[in-house]
Amino acid sequence: MVINYKTLLFINFYFGGIIMETEVKNNNRLTVKNLATIGIFSAIMIVVFIAFSMITGASLFFNMIFNSVFVAFILAPFYVYMCMKVGKPGVALIYNLIHALLVFLMMGPFMAPWFIVGGIIAELSMLGKDSYKSVARVSVSWAITMLVRATHGMAEIWFFKDAYISSGVSPEQVVVQTKYYTSAPWVLFSCAATIVMAILGCRLAKKLMGKHFKKSGMI
Repeated sequence: MVINYKTLLFINFYFGGIIMETEVKNNNRLTVKNLATIGIFSAIMIVVFIAFSMITGASLFFNMIFNSVFVAFILAPFYVYMCMKVGKPGVALIYNLIHALLVFLMMGPFMAPWFIVGGIIAELSMLGKDSYKSVARVSVSWAITMLVRATHGMAEIWFFKDAYISSGVSPEQVVVQTKYYTSAPWVLFSCAATIVMAILGCRLAKKLMGKHFKKSGMI
């Protein structure tokens, strides 16, 4: 049987395309090393978050309105580095799932879905080729992640008040939270400031990585 050059060319392109597609899919799969990186950085971020919350915990007002604002900036470099280091789909979702698990263990199941849905939205914002190699795209997922965190206290009052009270929180705290989380100006300020600080934190992370990490080959 004689096969002309056009047939050979077609076979070459066809199977070559399949091989390339398979390689891309395999390269996008999270490895054990990737999962370890996500786990380590998530743990570091949780420790920093808890430490900061303990330091500022004396002021309920600060924790309600400003906690997420400062955390969005402080944790941004860790998040950006984690995303860029792994560079594969799934990082935003897994990070938020870890936070959902933490909330589940500390507060019960009623708020966990809030963070799970937030994680899904954050991950959807990263759809597309090489999105985890773009600080701009990572900034969007981080802003969404922090907005979910900023509004979780509001959601406790808006949607899950009975379950929240049943978790053992003091009536005085519920009164204060209701006062501020049903005030449109405070809600808008907290959300807007969180988004702004999340983006600024990511811009700082970009400068730090360009100066220290990319040149050294760490990412």
